[in-house]
Amino acid sequence: MLKRILFFIAVMSSIVPLFSQVDDSIDTVAEDTVSVNYESAITCPTIDSIIQLAFAKKKSAIYKYGAAGPNHFDCSGFVYYCFGQNGIKLPRSSRDMFLVGQKVKKEDLMPGDLVFFSRGKLEIGHVGIVVETNVDSAHNFRFIHSSTYKTNVRVDNSISPNYAHRYKGARRIISCEGIDSRTIVLPSDTSLTDSIPAAPVLTTPATPQKPAPVQQQSAVKYHKIKKGETLSSIARKYHTTVANLKKWNKLKSDFIREGQRIIVAK
Repeated sequence: MLKRILFFIAVMSSIVPLFSQVDDSIDTVAEDTVSVNYESAITCPTIDSIIQLAFAKKKSAIYKYGAAGPNHFDCSGFVYYCFGQNGIKLPRSSRDMFLVGQKVKKEDLMPGDLVFFSRGKLEIGHVGIVVETNVDSAHNFRFIHSSTYKTNVRVDNSISPNYAHRYKGARRIISCEGIDSRTIVLPSDTSLTDSIPAAPVLTTPATPQKPAPVQQQSAVKYHKIKKGETLSSIARKYHTTVANLKKWNKLKSDFIREGQRIIVAK
């Protein structure tokens, strides 16, 4: 009888670690296998391509503040790169990305949507790309993002303590419609009324006829940079974007100097 008991204990001691290893392996691959679970892979090739590129970069990408690829990224740089490689031009900062596309409720999220979080004192300071939606009854989602120097590019769940209380909203940048899955870049809904048709929003306003250039010139507004000001703080002050400030002033970087005179409105 004693021999039977000892034999049973020996067998169980060899089986239990085996089950433990299986569970560990499932947890390890769960993050990567989420890439095949999102709903839009077939109906929207562009979104499929963006997410597949994000997962491909996840294997080797390194977090670096201010970087936008091809192998080093901060959070907005990662999104900027993945969309840009698929022909979708986005603003460079997460704050400016929050001003483009159309607002999406949490329960209506789809893969490819951008999700935004606060970071430190910044109301909008972090961004990621949704890869799986409605993972539970509370409409939580998984998103891929360039996280930190320690974790680099990774997939996280919105219910994670690091992100649940910091979630600020979501924007849909592109939509696929028609039998040919044509990609449509959605116009921003942050400053336009419903009375304005969507079509003109997607195009650059036509060049006005003369003497319009004189009127345009008179509407230009300038700002003299004070000590401690940044492009982001100036953009907030004049209700515009960093991208506009760079375009109007032909700036190649965020560097500005005290006393410099820049265009802040056109």
